[in-house]
Amino acid sequence: MELSLLPPDIQDAHRSFPGTLAACADLDALMRLKGAFVGREGSHAARLMELLKAAPKDQKRDLGAAVNALKNEWDQALKSRQAELEQERLRLAALASAWDPDLPPPLPAQGALHPLNRLMNRLVDVFRPLGFHVEEGPEAETEAHNFDGLNIPPDHPARGSADTFYFKGQDGLLLRTHTSPVQVRVLLRIGARGADGRSELERRGGIKFLAPGRVYRKDEIDPTHSPMFHQVEGMIVGKGIGMHHLKGTLAYAMKALFGPGAEVRFRPSYFPFVEPGAEMDVRCPLCEGAGCRVCKGSGWVELLGAGLLHPNILAYAGIDPEIWSGYAFGMGVERTAMMVSETPDLRLFFENDQRFLRTMGGLD
Repeated sequence: MELSLLPPDIQDAHRSFPGTLAACADLDALMRLKGAFVGREGSHAARLMELLKAAPKDQKRDLGAAVNALKNEWDQALKSRQAELEQERLRLAALASAWDPDLPPPLPAQGALHPLNRLMNRLVDVFRPLGFHVEEGPEAETEAHNFDGLNIPPDHPARGSADTFYFKGQDGLLLRTHTSPVQVRVLLRIGARGADGRSELERRGGIKFLAPGRVYRKDEIDPTHSPMFHQVEGMIVGKGIGMHHLKGTLAYAMKALFGPGAEVRFRPSYFPFVEPGAEMDVRCPLCEGAGCRVCKGSGWVELLGAGLLHPNILAYAGIDPEIWSGYAFGMGVERTAMMVSETPDLRLFFENDQRFLRTMGGLD
């Protein structure tokens, strides 16, 4: 079937169709999906028929074949899912009619880690062979750790109440907007000098750690945004650390995560806490660079921000930036999960539909 003959939005709808179909929990949801794809009016199929009628004669044959193949595929998949749901309804009805009040109750289903937690564990496992360990910190943070220690100026938009959740009546207390405050806390700890006049950083000769966890921002809920989401950030501090170390580490990590054929690229970017800063893109694993809805037709997906530690970050923690250097990076777990699992809507991860969650084995 030649999808390239069809409009981009219908190509995207077709790619997301299997996941949306699998998420249909009952016949009502299935009928709504059926109406959207093959209904008589306003559906994708109806629109395709209009395009076919208006197509030039020399294109009708190829376009007609593509349209018919697409409609048949949708019809067959919808019928198959309808049969499954009807069979499940009959099974439940039979169980209800055969219910015996004298029987012992069924054992509850065993719990399991949420797919996002499994992916965070996987990300940690990717970096462990490189010497990274995990550090944690509180989700209720101070402005000093969340902003000041990260070289974010007082007039920066991120510090406004339109973007950040502040606690009423608690001056300077907020829900952390990233896991970077963990990095500030670690730097303050390892930069403090002990009774012998030496710091933990000097005794260890450097440090590598990850900071995974929940973060909060005032984002509207939609298919790609949530006011609560997860991040995994990493930091290295040592001597003579440069961009070549950062690029080598992240290229290795992406190949471990997405496979040996994963391609990455770095673009200059600005973040207050790094200098120079960069954003790293990954060749879209869904379309393999051909262009799709997830990568917005570019063939690349922005995955994380990174850069060399700004000297002010080290100086804030009492660490001499003339001697020590390092880099930091951070990625969104939900965005990575959507790419790995080909999930079209972030909200599916938070709806606790057991059928959807059981399909997420690829995040292990």
